[in-house]
Amino acid sequence: MKKQVLSFFVLSCFVFVSLAPAASGQDETAVDFFSYDRFIKSFRFNLTADRPVLLIDDTGTKEAFKKIENDSTAGLITSREPENKAPQPAKKVKSKKLGRAILFNLGVWLIDSTRYWLEYAKWVEDWQFQLNWKDQSRRIFQFEGNKFDSNPFLTNWTHGLSGAIYYNFARYHRLNILESVLFEVASSFWWEYVTEWREVISVNDNFFSGIGGMPIGEPMFQIGRYLQDQKGIPRVLGMLLNPMMALSELFGGRKWRRSFDDPLYKPRFDFFLGGQTLDYTGDEDLDNKFFDVGIDIRLHTIPGFGEASENKINRYHNNTMFTRMAFRLSFSENGVEEYNFFTRAFIFGRFRQEIKKDAANRLRGHSLFFGAASAFDLFKKRAVAYYDIPEYHYDFAGGEQAEQPTEFSDKMAIINLIGPALDLTVYSGQAQFRLSLGAYLDFALINALSLNKYSLTNDIYNPRMKTTMVHYGYYYAFGFTLSGSAGVRYRNFELEGSLKYQYYDSIEGLDRFQDWLDDDCNLNDSRLVYKAAIGYILGRSPVKLFLACEGIERKGWLKEVTQQYSEFRFYWQLKLSF
Repeated sequence: MKKQVLSFFVLSCFVFVSLAPAASGQDETAVDFFSYDRFIKSFRFNLTADRPVLLIDDTGTKEAFKKIENDSTAGLITSREPENKAPQPAKKVKSKKLGRAILFNLGVWLIDSTRYWLEYAKWVEDWQFQLNWKDQSRRIFQFEGNKFDSNPFLTNWTHGLSGAIYYNFARYHRLNILESVLFEVASSFWWEYVTEWREVISVNDNFFSGIGGMPIGEPMFQIGRYLQDQKGIPRVLGMLLNPMMALSELFGGRKWRRSFDDPLYKPRFDFFLGGQTLDYTGDEDLDNKFFDVGIDIRLHTIPGFGEASENKINRYHNNTMFTRMAFRLSFSENGVEEYNFFTRAFIFGRFRQEIKKDAANRLRGHSLFFGAASAFDLFKKRAVAYYDIPEYHYDFAGGEQAEQPTEFSDKMAIINLIGPALDLTVYSGQAQFRLSLGAYLDFALINALSLNKYSLTNDIYNPRMKTTMVHYGYYYAFGFTLSGSAGVRYRNFELEGSLKYQYYDSIEGLDRFQDWLDDDCNLNDSRLVYKAAIGYILGRSPVKLFLACEGIERKGWLKEVTQQYSEFRFYWQLKLSF
């Protein structure tokens, strides 16, 4: 498995390195976002005759930030328009405000630091370094402090939300995607290296708050910005979705946001409610009926997407092309049975489009964008054991042990770090076809599915095994996600289908209490989800009726023990689409 993951990573790197120059075709002046040339020039953009662009001055002697290209997100898109199009006069765009972004971040850091020290008793087990040269040099320079921490599942995955806050302060103050990622990485490192100087430098926290903030934060930024440009309830929703932007405006930043160019967004909002019947087959058979409620927001941010034009479009984008955010809650008489949270950001790539209108004024042609994307995927089932609830915190000092056999519920928190992706839309009169594909390298918190079965015949505390696995039911892993979805719409009918496969391999040797472990064994888990749905739109209203079926195949391996379960779900849903 490790060879497979390594091969997948090498292939992905090759795709990303070759993508930008290959996508530029004959346009030698197109910006190369992740090119070697740009890297050695301190992320400096190429200069062209008619579009002077300089993002970061590598001399570092005068201005760090200069005038950037005119577009809806402050110079992140650089493209070559058809030569027969008259050049447009450049608008005056304000520079970035890195200092102000840092100031807001310091405010958040101060609040979090105060909370951390007020609750210090909860984290005493992590304190193993003193504030002296000997301990800190071992911690930082000899890498003895770089470990996976032993915190609960909720504590660790929500670091992705912290990363989204760091990221949004940078994005709101006009730093681009790459700079904002570096900003959140620096913020995460500050917290781990400086604020928590007594503790290990949490590798998993740096993944979630240092990298995982982007696939959450970019949809928050784009969707929040769109909503806050509206009036009434949508604006309020935008403030709730992206409170960092609302906070910035509270301190006089509204004019700053409005100084951005007019957004060229094409949104789609789906609010849904309905029911589902679940048929579960594992060690026991259960039939459950749930009530579902959720929201699915999709936002295209490519100028001209889905619009008819006399000219073909073929250009490279260094800017977000598409974002999505979806959230679903499933209820039963026992409360919340399951929650799902998913975000996706298509961060750069190639856009090709050729759309015209026929004699009946209907669209015919296609839109295609392909490049690199990142995503965040979370789900958790209702806890049935006290040691699996979010509030539970294991007492390491007291040597507490959960009852065996264990009853951990299934859960996953996955960062799709980066991977090649493709989205295609074909227009043919009254019919429309959509296809989306993606392949990602992942870092994840994965429930050890086979642990419950393993604990039937084995003592999981003696010999000592992975800390988070035996106390919270999950482990740290690398893996990959392969996903695809397709949909057809004809008149008032819609037909949709999707497929997702995920596989994970545990990481050994970095446990917070590695010296205590007697059996740091390897684990593997997989998850296959497939779904089909059919819907009908009521006239020209935003109301849709949907029927869907979904299958889930889950499997886990721990030494000689294999555990698996299957679920088949049938849904009925009422959707409001805008």
